[in-house]
Amino acid sequence: MARQQLQLYQAGYKYSLCIYRIKVKLPRLLKHDLGQEAFASSLKVVKCVVLANRSQDKSRLISRLLAEIEVQWVFLRLLFDLRGISEGEFKVLSERLSEIEKQAQAWLKWCQKEKRLASEVNPNK
Repeated sequence: MARQQLQLYQAGYKYSLCIYRIKVKLPRLLKHDLGQEAFASSLKVVKCVVLANRSQDKSRLISRLLAEIEVQWVFLRLLFDLRGISEGEFKVLSERLSEIEKQAQAWLKWCQKEKRLASEVNPNK
């Protein structure tokens, strides 16, 4: 499937755009450390989606994607607690990140089911 058609890719891409826009308007003290780290992590989310989509062993990369999403939750909370983002921005970003997380978990579940079915059909693998 083309990555542009993958809903998870689109959601991750839009999320990264939002994080970048927030990074640009952060106060200087937050912009160059927390803002940059949050944006770099959001790019890793998209990268994991692209790599998992092309990989034979999707489960490993989707697990890495879910770990990076956990990192994003920490960054969002820090940005909110340090007043880098407003409550409204936090809510929007949280909803987007939750949607990405749900899609990634569903994808992982599907991959694990496919792997189980493949091993039942071909027990030599």
